[in-house]
Amino acid sequence: MDIPSGTLDKFHLGVSADGTTCMMVFVDEDQNAIRCIADFSEFNAFIASLNRAAAEMARRRHEEGDEAGPACGTLNVAFAEFQLSPTDAYIEGALVGDAGQIVGIRMCPEVACQLTKAMLMTAQAASRC
Repeated sequence: MDIPSGTLDKFHLGVSADGTTCMMVFVDEDQNAIRCIADFSEFNAFIASLNRAAAEMARRRHEEGDEAGPACGTLNVAFAEFQLSPTDAYIEGALVGDAGQIVGIRMCPEVACQLTKAMLMTAQAASRC
């Protein structure tokens, strides 16, 4: 049996209205899609598996003498996602490092505004008028 393979191009995640299931859609570079529906325990097991794989990838990169990483205590952020907490006004989310590290984030709206302002003031302008 020949198992098709491709490079992951897009990933979509949705949560049911009652919060009991989620749908994951994986799309490769040829636009082939796989749709999966998981309950809470299945989704947590999937995330745990991804975390183990990311840790193993990071370990192997380190063993092979991959280029020096950032200074201790820093994270090269490759992805970030945030949402409003369903129980209070806090913003929750995660930063994901380029080596697969995950850092959970929880902050009040005022801190989120300060952080956003500081990053925007630090970044160079993307274009000129």
